[in-house]
Amino acid sequence: MGLDADAWSAFQHDPRDPAHARLRASDADRFTATHLLGEAYAEGRLDLEEHDERTEHARGARVLGDLVPLLEDLVPRLTAPQGRGLVRATPAELRTRAEQEWASDRRQAVLGFLAPSLICWAVYATLAWGESPGEWQLPWPLIVTVVTFLNVVRVHVAREDIVASELAALEKKRAKEAKALAKESAARERLDPQALQAASELARRKAREAARTVEQDVVRRFNERFRPPGPS
Repeated sequence: MGLDADAWSAFQHDPRDPAHARLRASDADRFTATHLLGEAYAEGRLDLEEHDERTEHARGARVLGDLVPLLEDLVPRLTAPQGRGLVRATPAELRTRAEQEWASDRRQAVLGFLAPSLICWAVYATLAWGESPGEWQLPWPLIVTVVTFLNVVRVHVAREDIVASELAALEKKRAKEAKALAKESAARERLDPQALQAASELARRKAREAARTVEQDVVRRFNERFRPPGPS
């Protein structure tokens, strides 16, 4: 779990969502927040004082909304992945997405009709330029125009079928993502809160010891280099 946009998905419920802001935070949520703060400290984004202060607030968080100010300047403010958006999407929102997919197909069909037709007719006009009407050949671009236009008609006529097909695909994706989220939630609930707290305390103690060791080493090296010479 790193400090990227996916870090928000490590929580059972996204703390940024106003619908979740007043939900009580679990031990797993508090541990996730302290773990992210530990990574921020390890990367140099927080100094020791900031890390300790935020960690103390995270451990005392009562609701999910209390965790957002502690992490919002460390984790990118990007939306959740599409799959998780599908899990939360209402039937009306899924219908809207399916209709947007049909609209995209329609645009592609129209472009597929206009571009080849214009190019073919431009080539035909160039080749027929200067010839008498009796010398004109079969207008072969008409074949391209008819075929591509039929595709435009097909997309318009089959609107409901295309929307229904895309809606079924979105429903299938949502079911898969809901199943995956359920497995993640079950795995989090099986975590031992006491073990998580002990691991957090150990990581914090190790970080302080490492910082103290580095500080002592810097002081020792400074003293060795700039120590005034003793009397000869």
